[in-house]
Amino acid sequence: LDVFARVGKNRPLDLTFDDVRVTNGKLIVEFIQQVEYPCISAIEVHGPQTIKINCGTTAAYKDYLADEGRSPLTPADVERLYTGMFERIKRTHPLDYYWFWTPENWTWSAVPEPVIRQTMDDMKTALAAAGRVNVPFKFATCGWVLGPQTNRALFDQDLPKSMPLSCINRAVGHDAVEPAFAEVQGRGKWAIPWLEDDPGLLSPQLWAGRMRKDAADAKAYGCTGLMGIHWRTRTMGPNVAALAAAAWDQSGWAEPPMRTIGAEGGGIETLADRAIDGTDEDAVYQTQRTGLRSYCLPTPNGVHSVVLKFCELADSEKGKRVFTVKVQGKPVLENLDIFAEAGRGKALDKTIGGVHVTDGWLVIEFAPKAGVPCLAGVQDNAPYGPHKYNCGGPAYKDYAADPPPQRVAGRYLSIADFYRDWVRQSFGPEAADKAADLFSRIDGNLPRPSNWIGGPGGIFPDDRPWDEIARDYAFVDEMEAMRPLIKGGGNLERFDYWIDSFRYMRANARVDWLMARQNAAMDKLKKMTDAAAKKEFARQTWLPIRVQIVAALDEVYRHLLATVTNASELGTIANWEQHNLPGLLDKPGEELASALGEPLPAEAMPSREFKGRPRLIVPVARTAINAGEPLTLKIIVLDRSPQPPTLHWRPMGTGGFDRIPARPIARAVYEAAFPANALEKDMEYYVEAATSSG
Repeated sequence: LDVFARVGKNRPLDLTFDDVRVTNGKLIVEFIQQVEYPCISAIEVHGPQTIKINCGTTAAYKDYLADEGRSPLTPADVERLYTGMFERIKRTHPLDYYWFWTPENWTWSAVPEPVIRQTMDDMKTALAAAGRVNVPFKFATCGWVLGPQTNRALFDQDLPKSMPLSCINRAVGHDAVEPAFAEVQGRGKWAIPWLEDDPGLLSPQLWAGRMRKDAADAKAYGCTGLMGIHWRTRTMGPNVAALAAAAWDQSGWAEPPMRTIGAEGGGIETLADRAIDGTDEDAVYQTQRTGLRSYCLPTPNGVHSVVLKFCELADSEKGKRVFTVKVQGKPVLENLDIFAEAGRGKALDKTIGGVHVTDGWLVIEFAPKAGVPCLAGVQDNAPYGPHKYNCGGPAYKDYAADPPPQRVAGRYLSIADFYRDWVRQSFGPEAADKAADLFSRIDGNLPRPSNWIGGPGGIFPDDRPWDEIARDYAFVDEMEAMRPLIKGGGNLERFDYWIDSFRYMRANARVDWLMARQNAAMDKLKKMTDAAAKKEFARQTWLPIRVQIVAALDEVYRHLLATVTNASELGTIANWEQHNLPGLLDKPGEELASALGEPLPAEAMPSREFKGRPRLIVPVARTAINAGEPLTLKIIVLDRSPQPPTLHWRPMGTGGFDRIPARPIARAVYEAAFPANALEKDMEYYVEAATSSG
């Protein structure tokens, strides 16, 4: 049972079960946890007697009886729980820190004062229990924020100085390190940047420049610890390397360029008592910046659409206020005359698509032709969610207040020197300069063909022309041209890993484009009423799109499977299979077959044949074990007709190799266990398998 899936948040769901037989005077309702804890608000029993129970509270309500179960936990109960937990930890396993995490909704919600007090009391109760148990470990705090919105450094005032305070960056890493770290004194402070964000878990993410900026900020705020949050491993290589190096040495880094956040120049015009036509958000258009030269906002890199909001509050004549607008240096509105287009006191919104942000800044510039420019609001539809600003006014609904003009640094630091070293170590010297230049350009600027769509790493329909989308991936062709320069097996393997990662991302983008075309076809089919016409449309229009989607998925999997080396990359495959393909292929496929009146042809169904180059994958290639520890390797063979692999081992550097045939445990998946005598001293091993072609 998924209550949210049935009715959404904060809505009642009543389920009725008839003919429930009670034979022993007891009605037993059991709950089995699948994901998160089960919950129930009330129970009604209608029979010889009607009984209603208000679950989870000791208070009766109308004709509902109070819950006769255990009352809410008292402070003494909580302390006993902590005492038992800490005693068990002390007896069963070594622990360095017990981490208190505050809730995720502290990021976006106002935290009531009683909740703050309850949180503080809970931690103090735990510390009291720890003192009685005499625990050998320490305590620390963490969360999506350092502290509540009323005072981000609040925990520093009331918790023992022996407890480090920590938090992850807000906005899944797109926000900078929490400045309130600077206010925390006399204790450990751990900054935790995001090496990657979960909305984009389907896609490669390069944030080395951002890692440097986060590390520099953490050092400036006096942080004593620096960690990175992530889900995947190998694809995080540059980000991990940049953050790790930054923890040791930050000398020689170029400072990011400074910009004025918000409006530069001009003043504020307000007409708060006037109703604004054409909108139900009057407050946004009743205040505006006037006479400004530019309006700059920090924002994630990527392709944005931007909505500029205007309203003529003063002039009542055409030609009195005329100006040109540039976004990212490109003219987007020539000779804009608000009164001529909308009249006085009416909202006028202009949407600008295809806005490329490459340095962490959205820059809107104004050039007057007559009178002075004005701007009432900005809606920045960034790749990771919209941000709205009430220009010249206070916070309103989901609009942030107009930021006061101030000089601030950008979100990214120069990374060219890092990539010169990383590329040379990864691919060798032959293409180092060209590859380093490419990686420096795409770092923080990769396109994003996936986002949070019903969960992390979701595909989405992209209705832009394919030629426009393909331009975002021109760097893939540029990198492919470097391959003949790469020398050495190891360098080629690492180079191919990255070029396949980028080819896969481009193939993902094509699936997004085809998804938009399929959605349009499905919508059109649903509006048709003539059965024969619907069948013909399904055959002539929708079916060819379906065939293209299947072919595009072949391309996705060919390149994705070429990058799999560990369990985290297997997780990317699981994301496609469990999260994305049901909505892209399964349900639409059923609807298409129904519209056709027959099963889909073979070319419209995913192939079960492996079409990539043969690969032998050991997801966990162990290089160290404890004495006497049993060791079994999982082995995956990718080939058209996989052949069972063989494990070879011998004592380190001596004698011949013993052979151990691997046994199958799933389709193309095998395991091989080392014998006990192999684990008594240092040994070496390798795995091999014959390809289907011999």
